[in-house]
Amino acid sequence: MTINRREMLTGAAALFGSVHLPFAMGALPREAGSAGLPDTNSPEKPRNLFSSIFTPEVLSKALISASSWRPYPKASEREAWQAVHKEVADKAVARAEKINGTAWEALPAAVFLEYKRTGNRSHFERYYFTRRTRLMDLVLGECVEGKGRFLDEIVNGVWLECEETFWGLPAHLSLQREHPSSGLPDVEEPIVDLFAAGTGAALSWIHYLLGDQLSQLNPMITRRIEFEIKRRILDPAFERDDFSWMFKEYKNEKHRLNNWTPWIDSNWLTANLLLEPDAERRKGAILKICRSVDQYLDDYSPDACCQEGPGYWNVSPGSYFDCGTLLTSATGGAGNPLTDPFVRKMFRYIADAHIDGPWFVDYGDAPPRMEESGEFVYRIGSAIDDSSLQAYGAFNASAAALRGEAVTDDQGHLGRVFPGLLVSAKAIASEKRDALVRDSWYPDLGLMTARLKEDSTDGFYLAMQAAPNQRPHGHNDSGSFIVFHDGNPILVDIGPEAYTAARYKFSVRSAYHNLPTVGGVMQSDKDPKYRASELHYSTNDSRASVAMNLATAYPEEAEIVRWTRTLTLDRMANHIHLNEDFQLRSKVAVQLSFMTPRVPTLGPAGKVLLTTADASARNVALSYSSALLVASIEKIDLTDDWLVSRWGRTIYRVLLTSSAPTDKGNWRIEFA
Repeated sequence: MTINRREMLTGAAALFGSVHLPFAMGALPREAGSAGLPDTNSPEKPRNLFSSIFTPEVLSKALISASSWRPYPKASEREAWQAVHKEVADKAVARAEKINGTAWEALPAAVFLEYKRTGNRSHFERYYFTRRTRLMDLVLGECVEGKGRFLDEIVNGVWLECEETFWGLPAHLSLQREHPSSGLPDVEEPIVDLFAAGTGAALSWIHYLLGDQLSQLNPMITRRIEFEIKRRILDPAFERDDFSWMFKEYKNEKHRLNNWTPWIDSNWLTANLLLEPDAERRKGAILKICRSVDQYLDDYSPDACCQEGPGYWNVSPGSYFDCGTLLTSATGGAGNPLTDPFVRKMFRYIADAHIDGPWFVDYGDAPPRMEESGEFVYRIGSAIDDSSLQAYGAFNASAAALRGEAVTDDQGHLGRVFPGLLVSAKAIASEKRDALVRDSWYPDLGLMTARLKEDSTDGFYLAMQAAPNQRPHGHNDSGSFIVFHDGNPILVDIGPEAYTAARYKFSVRSAYHNLPTVGGVMQSDKDPKYRASELHYSTNDSRASVAMNLATAYPEEAEIVRWTRTLTLDRMANHIHLNEDFQLRSKVAVQLSFMTPRVPTLGPAGKVLLTTADASARNVALSYSSALLVASIEKIDLTDDWLVSRWGRTIYRVLLTSSAPTDKGNWRIEFA
């Protein structure tokens, strides 16, 4: 279901008055100019950006001591917290009230062991993230209200997390050197994974925001936080170089870095800046983090596109933003890596990947539906002086407030959420504009997006990506495409199944993307070479088109000599054309798959009608040559929790199969 947020924003200005925060909120120096659409010539990617800005000499002169650093107002600084937007503040207090005094669940060892025994990790993660979200919501409620009502439960949550044997997840035990396959963590070897680092950062922020109040209750509380963070995060991250997320060289081999690097670095940096007691080690850790973040950027797509998809944008370039924000603040503005043109384009990607409402251009493990934090996007837009991104963040923040949603996070990322509370009033009072970009093109990933017209969801929307199948969080989907009409999904990438040790029953396979299957052979991911190639892209007011050779995404046994796929959005006719021009080495059955959440029915010869079950949107017809192709419909019953949450219990696959074995074709399919 598409959420029409523009209708919800009618009259928003009257509901939300103009409120201005009396402090800078760690505002970064701004670069003049405005962000434009991505083009073929991406800005040059900088090398060693962090390391060249935050040098040992700069840190020696400019780094603010932990005791003096004030990145945000503490809970005791009431003027700032009283300026949180009223509806947002009320919701934060209501969430804290709802859980105050209720029981905290245990983290059972037997449930932790399920990952080794059955491959299931979601059961333990429910206990784990519920605990962290509870603690975060109690802290937010206390910061906003400031009456001490939630302090005892905050102490309970802090103490429970400090008592946990392991701050990471079962799936990440492989980072342990001594017993990586034991099924239970070795308490003698703390490791720094995504969620250990996240826990350390959250507790560091609690120490910063509420440390005075907690110490008044009992000084052992803050001492325990300091002890556990040093033991579990600061020491192992500083002393070890063999965590795979740190650097490109791992176990004497080169490998590509992904979202783990900035995500963990930003949380490690938080704990280091706030709680590292040794000034020299604090500086040394920053230099190491800068080197790690620089290597992440060195591996980033040269066109500034997020290879892992929009679902990872907030923890990939988003976490890069956190690193830059923290260090710029901690050095008193001595340098700012976020104004670099390439980095600015990394942030702009999220607007280019937006379709409508909660829908984004998904590929690989990225989900098709999500709600980006409007306040977070607003903060990024403000920091880099991108008025379009800033307005998009304000649009989402206002829509969420109108829906009565709290500023929260389902994994308890306190450091990302509480700054959003503090800018909520300013964001909601700002100019609001949805991100409905007409065209975007990222040539290295081979990502194109095109809609009928700028700032509108009317008519057809087309997106395609031609990335290597062997990429971080990749599926076998190079050259696949998605189609929307009036903001509603027509042809989709269904996204990943739930994370388990034996995940992906079918969602990773190319036959369950909008791609050909040739003689029963699907795309391969056995080597980075498997990707669509020879891309040609063009756009103007009349049409947007992309052509590619799919042959290079398939293994030799497919016997493809050439396969030219051309996708065109005809803006004059409001149609989408797909042309498949191919030659094979032998005659085989060729099949085209089209994944749809709509109910497909066979119409007159050469047509498949795609309708919504409740007639809530206009029908779309898929047209083809009935002399060359035979249509059939496969109903797929979904049981995976993640897929059911997105699509319900059913998804459909429309199959167009060659009427006879063939070694060549020039097929034209139209959506109208």
